[in-house]
Order: sequence, then C-alpha cells, then structure tokens
Amino acid sequence: MKKILILLAVFTGTAAWAAQPENSGTVNITVLDENGAVVSEAPIYIFGENKTHFSAGKDVPGTTTLTMAAGEYRISSAVIKKNGDYLDRFASHEAHIQVVAGDNTVVVLTLKSIDPGIETLGYTELTKIGVPADIARSFN
Repeated sequence: MKKILILLAVFTGTAAWAAQPENSGTVNITVLDENGAVVSEAPIYIFGENKTHFSAGKDVPGTTTLTMAAGEYRISSAVIKKNGDYLDRFASHEAHIQVVAGDNTVVVLTLKSIDPGIETLGYTELTKIGVPADIARSFN
C-alpha cells in the first residue's frame, strides 16, 4: 500500500495540496446544515478508503476545493456547538469517493442533529453510522 505524504496549504480561502503528484484530481467539498445553509468553519475529515491513514482535518469556510492524489477516500464532517448548558452535536454521512486524475469530484456533506441519547451508543455503533472516529471517541 502506498504511503501518501500530503501537505496542506491555504491560499485565499481555498486549500490545495502543496506536494501535488501528477496523478491528481480536484475535490470540491461543501458542508451544509439541515436547512441547506453553508456551515462556515466546519471541520472536514479525510481518510484513506480503508481508514489506513488520516489524510487531513481542516476547518473550511463552508466550501473548499482540494487537489488530491488519485485514489479512494472517505470524507465526513462533525460539529459540536454549545447551547447554554448543553452541547448540540451534528454529524454528516461519510462520503466514499474515487479521485480520478484530471477529474473534479463534488461532495456535499449535510450535518444532521445527533439524538441526545447517542451517549449510550458505543464507539463501534457511532462509527458505523458515519461519526468520525476522533469524534466518536469523545462521546465515550
């Protein structure tokens, strides 16, 4: 399995992979709330398809375009917001994508409210429903 070294750079609100291989494509990622509004500064999580490596975690201004090495990836987002004495939790589905050299892939992640009873779910159940591993660990 190839090891991927990816350096993230930010230029005028658009992130790009600094060490771009010739065999790359672009991925446009947009994070929305349940009402369809763009969520500014939402963290995105990018893993290799088999979660063999964590490629990036980045706050994005609601939408961003990345240049990524060709391959298979999983992309998701999750946000925790303080609401008075409570924490409201939101998570997106996990998009499975294939980046093809020279192609553009569009990913739209919609954050949905996580039921307050989710604390009773274990790590395995949380990751099965698409909650990123680092977020799932914080529930337990």
